[in-house]
Amino acid sequence: VGIFLLLLGAMGINLTALAVFGGALGVGLGFGLQKIAANFVSGLIILFDRSITPGDYIAFEDGHSGTLRELNMRSATLETFDGKDIIVPNEQFITLPFVNWTHNNKKQRYSLEFSVAYKTDLHTMLRLVREAVASHPKVLSGPELPIEERPDAEISSFGDSGVNILVEFWMLGIDDGENRVGADLLLMIWDVLKENDIEIPFPQRDVRIVRAEP
Repeated sequence: VGIFLLLLGAMGINLTALAVFGGALGVGLGFGLQKIAANFVSGLIILFDRSITPGDYIAFEDGHSGTLRELNMRSATLETFDGKDIIVPNEQFITLPFVNWTHNNKKQRYSLEFSVAYKTDLHTMLRLVREAVASHPKVLSGPELPIEERPDAEISSFGDSGVNILVEFWMLGIDDGENRVGADLLLMIWDVLKENDIEIPFPQRDVRIVRAEP
């Protein structure tokens, strides 16, 4: 080693600079290897506790979400609704909070909102909407379900221009793609309202003009 250092000195190489560079390189490699080891260990933890499995729909607090398509010892691949792949280091599944929408329970609850005019017969309208929602083949319905899991339509509030209605329903899986339900229900509700002459209100304002007396 000593002879090697003497040769480097004789060649005009600054040994001090070389030592600094070597130290920085060692630190960089150390941090890099630390991350690799952390992701590897995290992958083993995920493998054994099975908190996520391929096919699960994962959502992080930073807004990234997608269906888990691949899981290896370094990272996981989430596929978004628009076909993009998000590569997530395994360590993030251990250190960051996330929501697994479909891991243990495939049933998911969704809601829709719309408004009707104040002159509407609300009792009839709510019954018609419930029946329409329950008729969708992918909406969970039936007397065997707990009452909180049956399709429901209710008044949520009284707005400036109309009565605000909240529709809640349960289904299996995520509401998107081939399993799209919410958009279908909106169209079905539109048809029901139109067939029964139920008006969807638009914003209205009363304008009063005060004329100054001469």
